[in-house]
Amino acid sequence: MRSAYVLFGVRSPLVVEYEETLGRLGQAPVAAVSVNGAPRVLDHSLVLEFNSMSQRERERLAARAGFITCAFASLRRQQLCAIALDAGFHPAAALCDPTAVLPRSLRVRAGTFINAAAVVGSATFIGAHTLVNRAVSIGHHCMIGDFVSIGPGATLASNIRVGDGATIGVGATVVPNISIGRNAVVGAGSLVRNDVPDDCFVAGHPATERPLDRERSGLNTAGEE
Repeated sequence: MRSAYVLFGVRSPLVVEYEETLGRLGQAPVAAVSVNGAPRVLDHSLVLEFNSMSQRERERLAARAGFITCAFASLRRQQLCAIALDAGFHPAAALCDPTAVLPRSLRVRAGTFINAAAVVGSATFIGAHTLVNRAVSIGHHCMIGDFVSIGPGATLASNIRVGDGATIGVGATVVPNISIGRNAVVGAGSLVRNDVPDDCFVAGHPATERPLDRERSGLNTAGEE
């Protein structure tokens, strides 16, 4: 039985890619719920404004489909998830693009989105509400936490641990046997050759610790708030 999806929080440009993945699976979202802002979706007739919905309307929608959050920033996805859960929605099964190369041994939790052309190695675990973006490569025996954001074209080699809420920027590379801490940030294009502590920002080639710059790190949520 296929999962039915409500796209939750639809200001992010990523929402189009969620809809395209559903289209390749022969599905369409049951609805798109806009939270605090104008939506960016392909079919505007599906859009519901969360703050304008009655509790009864929310409950009816929640009974029809699970939710998946649409945002790149980990913090924004956590916020949207909290709003959805508080309103009585439940997380949908992971949404995996049919062009992604995924092994049978992959374990992936609810609410996660694996985008087009991603490749994941064997015996890897991916937590809940995580974003594996377009053309990401993840090696074997990796452990990816909840609410992780992995930018387009990033490469994670084998035996890597990524803590909850971490962000790995566009085109970054992480060599084997590395641990990236909770809420850590790896800047775009970085080469990570050493463990990254919790709540730390690293960038460069090789990556070194730096002051957090939301623009350069990919954490700027402009267009998603």
